[in-house]
Amino acid sequence: AWGPAPALALSAALIPIAAGAAGMDLQAGTVFDPSSFNPVCGASDSIYRSLQGLILAMVGQQSYAEYAPLIAGSLLRVRLELCVVESFFNEAVAPFIRDNGLSWILPAHETVETFLAGVVFSIAANFILIGSTKLVTVLVTYADLFLGFPLRLFGGVGWDSVARGVRPKEDPKPPPQNAWEAARRFLTKEEKQPEVWLDTLSNAQNKNAAALVMLLLYGSVRVVGGTSKAARQVAEALDTFVG
Repeated sequence: AWGPAPALALSAALIPIAAGAAGMDLQAGTVFDPSSFNPVCGASDSIYRSLQGLILAMVGQQSYAEYAPLIAGSLLRVRLELCVVESFFNEAVAPFIRDNGLSWILPAHETVETFLAGVVFSIAANFILIGSTKLVTVLVTYADLFLGFPLRLFGGVGWDSVARGVRPKEDPKPPPQNAWEAARRFLTKEEKQPEVWLDTLSNAQNKNAAALVMLLLYGSVRVVGGTSKAARQVAEALDTFVG
């Protein structure tokens, strides 16, 4: 029979083991808790969640559940490629720029070191981004098609409709003097001077305050649409450079 001393010693030995097991269970529960998940690629995961919510809102819960493996596989592929780009920038490009500045990209005087740094960076960027930039270009192009283009169209039409009433009226052109001048006007297209937004806003401010507000609203929409177009062009240029 065991005495009190061996029993107490055994209890003292089992208490840390039990505490460690409880701690492991608590840690495992925290790690595998979806609410406490901390993704490595935060921006890519945010885009993945946004696309997931958008598709769910478009197709509905029933259709989403039916085609969940296909949808999840496609979205995870997008997230993977974006995570490659994000990791390359966060772990390679940003620290190098933070430590060495931008002089290695556009050096005032070319040296062997800057030449080698440019070559190494170009090779690494081509290897890392050759597949990912195409996916980024596709996403940016679709975003510009479904968001940027309608904004540019809506803002442009609205701007022209309001600006037409505040622009100073141009004097009508005199009729052609002969058939030769009429044919020349018909065959040649005169170049119009580009509109200066500040002049149009100034005219609206002097004539109609409501027109000024509408021009500011439509102008803001045009700026957002133009920014989307510029982002698409930058993505296409980057994809052409890398690919």
